[in-house]
Amino acid sequence: MNYLSFRKKIEELPLFETRELRLILGKEFNRSFLNNLKNWENKKYLIKIRKGLFLPDDLKSAVSPMALATKVYSPSYVSMESALGYYGIIPEAVFATTSVTTRKTASFTTKDFGKFFYQKIKREAFGGFETRKENNISFNLALPEKALVDFFYLNRNIMDESREQFASYRFSEEFKYNKSRLIEFANFFKNKKVKELVNKFIEYYVA
Repeated sequence: MNYLSFRKKIEELPLFETRELRLILGKEFNRSFLNNLKNWENKKYLIKIRKGLFLPDDLKSAVSPMALATKVYSPSYVSMESALGYYGIIPEAVFATTSVTTRKTASFTTKDFGKFFYQKIKREAFGGFETRKENNISFNLALPEKALVDFFYLNRNIMDESREQFASYRFSEEFKYNKSRLIEFANFFKNKKVKELVNKFIEYYVA
């Protein structure tokens, strides 16, 4: 099988894992094909995102790191600084893609798409996200209020409830926050400090 034939077979699966190829290629998935896969990687036809996860090089410029994050380490969803930056809630440029997961905290560094950080949260708080699609790649993205609450939870030990500290993060005062969602997502964590931080945020930015 040459590379053009392979691309045609996976044209609806731009980001793929080798385990998925077993189902698509059937008997064609053999030692010879695995050698081809390695050769295509060496020739830069394919970008290796992590072990067993590839993206065709011709799609590199069309795909954002955020779209890859859910596949790099799952279950997970993009949250905290990356999601807050995406929604315009914080102004700073984000130089790594940040997500939350129910698995252990982890990080990955890729040559073409930068760093991916994953922080663990409790299973009962894993929610409040929607699935989106970019160039036929599905990924999970926190709702704005959940991205905030995740941020508060994971920074609760270094945050106080002062207006000055909230102001230091430069949260948008124009964004239309959903108060009931903030309260609902804070309750997921069953954590007193998180509830206090959310209540202060509502006082400063919503009420």
